[in-house]
Amino acid sequence: MNILENVRLAEYTTFKIGGPARFFCIVTSEKELLEAVQFAREKGQKVFVLGGGSNILMGDKGFDGLVIKMEIMGIEEEKNEKGIENYESGVELANFVIIFVGAGEQWDTLVEKTVAKGLYGLENLSAIPGTVGAAPVQNIGAYGSDAAQTISKVRAFDSKNMAFVELSNSECNFSYRDSRFKNEKGRYIITHVYFKLSKDASVNIGYKDLKDYFLVKGIAAPSLAQVREAVIDIRWGKLPDWKMWGTAGSFFKNPIVSANKFIALKKIYPDLPGYPENDGRVKVSLGWILDKVCHVKGMEKGKVQVYEKQALVLVSKPGAISEEVVTLAHELMNLVKEKTGIEIEGEVEWVN
Repeated sequence: MNILENVRLAEYTTFKIGGPARFFCIVTSEKELLEAVQFAREKGQKVFVLGGGSNILMGDKGFDGLVIKMEIMGIEEEKNEKGIENYESGVELANFVIIFVGAGEQWDTLVEKTVAKGLYGLENLSAIPGTVGAAPVQNIGAYGSDAAQTISKVRAFDSKNMAFVELSNSECNFSYRDSRFKNEKGRYIITHVYFKLSKDASVNIGYKDLKDYFLVKGIAAPSLAQVREAVIDIRWGKLPDWKMWGTAGSFFKNPIVSANKFIALKKIYPDLPGYPENDGRVKVSLGWILDKVCHVKGMEKGKVQVYEKQALVLVSKPGAISEEVVTLAHELMNLVKEKTGIEIEGEVEWVN
């Protein structure tokens, strides 16, 4: 393992923004990860783990510490039947497969391979950029599904106790775009994720965009592969070309409000989309609010702007700086608060 100094981080993030890392290394095994953490401890340096760099905004001053680029690879099907039973004691797993995946694998590569094998569970999460290790942290989700629905357990390095641990799904404390890993920031470094995928299930096309897509296509019972294709088509119809623009995808979370709040908003904005949650609250479409209520598409701050096809997405031009992104994001947050009374949260992590 090679420890480098003063490595420019803009090249490792999809926003294409960011200053240098004081120290930088790539790890391809748990042994190298342990060595990297020990190096940081000996030098008294902070640690930041970088996957695909698709959900972060790196500060212009960079990171004064060690950036660990996670490249532990591998996608394997678990063969140990006894071990599988131990994941969820007493649960019949005849129709399921456990997939053991390295944190450095590209997320969409995993989705593509599981769909090709006829395994259900990840297809609605197609075309999400980033690595597998980031999926549990953010509890990534799209089109009515999220990663937590398929994650059996997570293997990670616990930097507090300097030991490798395995956490069950319930121990991960998953919620909407949230997890234990996010709330105990910096403690756990994910090395592998175990996914429990179904060999025999039905596809989930309840989300409006998917329903409309298949209605137009005249497909009443889409296959697993057709759902993946649909998600890719829909996503790329809304998202910018990553080769032309710097972006982190959706910059904000969709807010979840009380049922009464949603009813009040519907009186003012009858077309406002809402999606009921299990606890009685309603998740509202922030993209719709930013577009139809705040009219922010194309809004600019320096070399950063709200994407013209999807108001949830911020894009950067060459030469953009993180302060421009943050300033524009705060203006959007204030505008939504003024128009609807809703306080919105960023989905992208700002490392400053």
